[in-house]
Amino acid sequence: MKNSPLRHRIEYAAYWPVSRLLRGLPHAASRRLGAALGAAASRVDGRRRRIALDNLAHAFPELAARQRRRLAAACFRHVGASFCDAVSATRFDPVELCRHVTLVGLEHLAAAEARGRGVIVLSAHYGNWEIVPPIVALARGPMASVGRPADNPWIDREIQTLRGRLGNRSIPKRGAVRELFRILGEGGRVGLLIDQRVRPSEGIDVPFFGRPALTSPIVARLALRTGAAIVPAFGDHLPGGRYRVDILPALEVAEADDEAGARELTRRCLAACEAVIRRAPERWLWLHRRWRH
Repeated sequence: MKNSPLRHRIEYAAYWPVSRLLRGLPHAASRRLGAALGAAASRVDGRRRRIALDNLAHAFPELAARQRRRLAAACFRHVGASFCDAVSATRFDPVELCRHVTLVGLEHLAAAEARGRGVIVLSAHYGNWEIVPPIVALARGPMASVGRPADNPWIDREIQTLRGRLGNRSIPKRGAVRELFRILGEGGRVGLLIDQRVRPSEGIDVPFFGRPALTSPIVARLALRTGAAIVPAFGDHLPGGRYRVDILPALEVAEADDEAGARELTRRCLAACEAVIRRAPERWLWLHRRWRH
């Protein structure tokens, strides 16, 4: 049923009028509508609510149960707001998009690019992660990001259009490694998110919120073998339908190009993501099973 053409048509038939509504509303109102939808989902989606609460209990054992429930509810609202925001923001042309964004730390990206070995933009499913690639493209030029195609091909076309704005492109996860090496070898930019769980055959266990978490070592292996800089960058919402994108200093890469080096660099990459998530944990995607049980 998951890959049923009939189901795909029904899903898209529901998505299409919602997407038109979101583009018709004021942008800030679309975000508020998304938060309301997320709040409703938190009440009816018991499975994901239990996953979020279990994840939060392990990540923040010092918090009282009621505090973790508040965080889980806030996470649902944030996910809903982010989805509706991403659809609504397709109305913006480059000039209007720039007017909505506060960009901090661009000098760090410029310094990393000056090395001439390519740049890996490291991020996480935190805040508004979809805003980072278009802002990087506007500020410094296009980049390529890796992602798994959506199960619904109709909706996937919409997602690829969203991600392909301003010269950016999305590379399917399957078979992406060779293309990533090519782009970095030419001094280009790639964007990677490593905060979600991967299959045991694809990942290594490194600490994340104090627990071993299966994590892809692709960022570390690309950096160690190409000399590319790793630049953390995170996007988030601001009031009034605005955004903030923070680009942090490049990680210093001193590890050897071997398994131990890849593991240590992967640990530091994930630690950089964790440090940002801890500032506002409700803005991270707690709704999936990040850890093995």
